[in-house]
Amino acid sequence: TPHTHRPRVMTSILACVTAATVRHTAAPRRTTARTCPVVLHPSWKQRPSLLCRAGTNPFVEGWLDLSNTVTGGGGDLGITELAENLGSDVYMDINGWHLFLKDAKYATPLARIVSNRIAADGNRFDETAVLQILKDCPVKIGAGKATVKLFDLMPSMCVSDFVKIVEDYVDDL
Repeated sequence: TPHTHRPRVMTSILACVTAATVRHTAAPRRTTARTCPVVLHPSWKQRPSLLCRAGTNPFVEGWLDLSNTVTGGGGDLGITELAENLGSDVYMDINGWHLFLKDAKYATPLARIVSNRIAADGNRFDETAVLQILKDCPVKIGAGKATVKLFDLMPSMCVSDFVKIVEDYVDDL
């Protein structure tokens, strides 16, 4: 019978991290709550790296969470909460219609821009920098025939709400 790739079951986190691709014809062992099923990809013939499925071993999950945090993917530094606040409380006024930032899909990108600007300013609140973000943000209208700045589409009350939300975000950092 030809050799085929089959999942190999490893029982320790060290084995999951350092195991090499193994070809064998034996049936795979049964997995239990304490084992880590490993899926070996055929293109990894010479590489010792492999993929452990999360959700089956708490040690692997903890290690994956730790590696995600260390590489910078662990947290969003409150960007999600900032986006929710901006999206639900701030709107553009277009001929009496209120188009909220979340509905216009501006809340999350704007929250990321604000977060990056705050981080660049040393986690300090600067109202002029926040207002400049609104003045620099283009909004295409009329199927892209015209571009208007977000600041010009927002009523003064919404601009002050925007600034207050950002100030609260900086205070929570």
